[in-house]
Amino acid sequence: SRVGVIPGGIAEIFEGYPKAGEHPDEEYTIVRRGFLKMAIQHGRPVVPIYCFGATKMMRRLNIPILETISNLMRISLCVFYGVWGLPLPFRQRLLYVMGEPITPPSSTPTDPSVLNHQIDEMHQQFCNSLQNLFDRNKDAYGWGHKTLKIISR
Repeated sequence: SRVGVIPGGIAEIFEGYPKAGEHPDEEYTIVRRGFLKMAIQHGRPVVPIYCFGATKMMRRLNIPILETISNLMRISLCVFYGVWGLPLPFRQRLLYVMGEPITPPSSTPTDPSVLNHQIDEMHQQFCNSLQNLFDRNKDAYGWGHKTLKIISR
């Protein structure tokens, strides 16, 4: 069985431009450790995937209080818009790129410090792979000028 996970969650919606101090040529992704812990515990590989263009399908208004409330309530309260100011996405070509599977260690440790070390190692592999995917494919998408900022949580 296969499971798709988008680990950025609600917090990722609020990262990047138009947030104060952020630049429109920076893309952001949040990589959490929880899904990697589950992969290790269940012996399942994870496949890094990046979707170019997803951040351009809708625009959002920057209302800082909504970010705070969303994170506290764990729901997405976001004012977004697309074509004609409606919640219809802009036409945007999307490019999905996939990395090689990252396989967890063959056995799940019982010692929490060993498990945390394995999670940290897998997290670093995942982040490196995601960064490499972005850097290798951004020119083909027309985003050679953009950079990817990975936020680890």
